[in-house]
This record gives sequence, C-alpha cells and structure tokens, in this order.
Amino acid sequence: MNIITIDFETYYDKQFSLSKLTTEQYVRSPEFEVIGLSVKVNAGETDWISGPFNAVKEYLHDNYDWENSAVLAHNTMFDGAILSWLFDIHPKLYLDTLCMGRALHGTEVGGSLKYLADMYEIGEKGNEVGNAIGKRRRDFTEDELERYGDYCIQDVELTYQLFEIFLKVFPKKELKVIDMTLRMFIDPVLELDVGKLEDHLDTLQEQKEHLLAECGIAKEELMSNPKFAKALEALGVVPPMKTSLRTGKEAFAFAKSDEGFKALQEHDDASTSPSSCKNRFEEHARRDAHREVYRHWYSGHVARAYPILCRTHRKVWRV
Repeated sequence: MNIITIDFETYYDKQFSLSKLTTEQYVRSPEFEVIGLSVKVNAGETDWISGPFNAVKEYLHDNYDWENSAVLAHNTMFDGAILSWLFDIHPKLYLDTLCMGRALHGTEVGGSLKYLADMYEIGEKGNEVGNAIGKRRRDFTEDELERYGDYCIQDVELTYQLFEIFLKVFPKKELKVIDMTLRMFIDPVLELDVGKLEDHLDTLQEQKEHLLAECGIAKEELMSNPKFAKALEALGVVPPMKTSLRTGKEAFAFAKSDEGFKALQEHDDASTSPSSCKNRFEEHARRDAHREVYRHWYSGHVARAYPILCRTHRKVWRV
C-alpha cells in the first residue's frame, strides 16, 4: 500500500485560527481557504500544489490513488478532515505521527512537529507560516508563495522521516487503532440496531399507556399547564409556582427541572398526585416516543476508544 504524506497550509488571522476555534468550526467555516498543500508518495519527491479550489480538487483526484493508499500527516485530524469534508477524498487508511508521538512519549511532553523534529535531530522546521497571517492566497506574491511552498514541503519531509523512525518501534496493530480513532472524527458513522430500537419503542409506548391509565387524567390535561394545575387542585394539591426569569411574573413550576415540580413526586398522597406528576414528567420528557428512542441511546457523549493516542472526540455510536 502506498503512503501519501500531506500537509495543508490554510488561511488564518488573529481571530480565525485553530487557537480560537475547534477543527470543525475552522474547516467548515466560509472563511476557510486552502493556500496550498504538499504531497509526497512513499519516498518520492514532494510536490507543492497551489491554485483555485476546483483546480486543486481536480488535480488531487486525477493524480493520486487515494482509495488504495494510506494518508499520513502530523495531526491528521486536521489534514484528513480537509481531504474528506472539502475535497471528497477518503483514503484506505489514516496514519498520524502526532498520535504515534503521543503514544511513544506521552501527552505531557511536546507533540508538535518542531518539538519531535528537534528531539530526533532530523531537520529544522521553518517559520514561514508566521509571515502568512491574515493573507489570502491572492495576497501572496509569486516569491512569497514559493517560499511558503518550500516551508510546506519541509513539513512533509519531516513528517515522513518521523514516521519511518516511529514505525521501527511502534506496534503495527496500534496503527489500526489510530485509523479507527481518526475516522470517528473525520468520517463519523451512526450504526443502529433496528430490532433493539423497535423493542425499546414498544416498551416506551406500553409504559406511557400504563401511566396514563394509572393517573386517570387525560393526556391533554397533562400537556397543558393550566389544565394540569386544575387537575392537581382537584386532588387537593397546590400547584407549585415560580417567578419567570424572562417576564418577572408568577408562573407554574412545571418544568421537569423545577424543584417544586420534582417535590410533587414525593407527595404524601402516593395514589394520586405523584402518579399525575410522574405521568406529566414522562410525557414532558418525551412528547414523541420516536425522539425518546434516540434520547435513550444517545443522550451521553460516547468516549473515544484510545485515550493515549489522539485527542479527538468519538462520533461513532454502536447500539
């Protein structure tokens, strides 16, 4: 399998940068612009590519076999996201020297390309990127763009050298973990167990019907604040009140987070008022049983699979 090493250089300024925004906010922003990128296939020469977006996209699709190759970068979460989200390029495998470096040296030491290049004495990372702040591609002179290209090429060369060094000691099976972790961010997938979800939906519907029958109050009364208040009063229960933060007026404290409403569920009359409150609580939490299926399974943020390798967020849920 070929290894295609890449590095993107993109527009940034004091407010629009990865230090101010998440990777997703930055790459998906209309302000985002690719100034250029460098590409190296295996140990071959590194090419600098810069031009209008559509021309660069066409060139990348026509000249590289991405689907049968591995993509390597330093912080592939960034470069891989650009490839996938903007250029519709999806390689067979993702590799990342940042992830490898963190696995080998931990997260308490520097993981930047400059830090690792200095540590392994493989070459010096340039500083041309500092001269590009606030400059769109059209703002570069030909000489400036050429220097920026040389800087980008050097980054690719350093990344490839680091990968060869790391690969000598890095467990091969862990490369698959890196690929999986990166795909959770770059190409997230939602997998559903339809049978399990349908069973859960049936359970929710049965619970709802049972609760409605238990309290003896129509659904319409539970879903209307004034009607629900009257139903409570008919049971001899004083409806809880609160002062609205928005209007400053008195309002019913029937939100599921309101302390007064939660207290009703512990009411002394266990056969009447608590059932009504529980029913309203359930109805208010899932006005639509289909929505509740998703809330049940996906309310928590699922942690990524391998903490030491890559600081990213897992966006694959497996039910």
